[in-house]
Amino acid sequence: MNNAERMQAAYKKQCRVTLITVVVVTLMTHIFPMYFLFPSLNDMRIFGFPADYWLTIVIGWILVLPVLWLYIEVSEKVDQEINDSSSEAEDSPQGGHS
Repeated sequence: MNNAERMQAAYKKQCRVTLITVVVVTLMTHIFPMYFLFPSLNDMRIFGFPADYWLTIVIGWILVLPVLWLYIEVSEKVDQEINDSSSEAEDSPQGGHS
């Protein structure tokens, strides 16, 4: 596999990782349908506030943080692959130009 193919594969990998992360974060933060599926959540109170407020905070913010941390870690590795491929292309005898 030459440098251009490795770089293209890394870009595709980055796109897949980003799209998967967007879907996961969207599913975790848009939990509004839970209140229709489980109407008793609307009647529950935690520390005087409706339970749906707490669920939104806990699921929508606290549980999303590890997902985003994982995304950052994977994205950094993919960026490093792209940088390595790019620098190898510039160092090649052809200079990376067509």
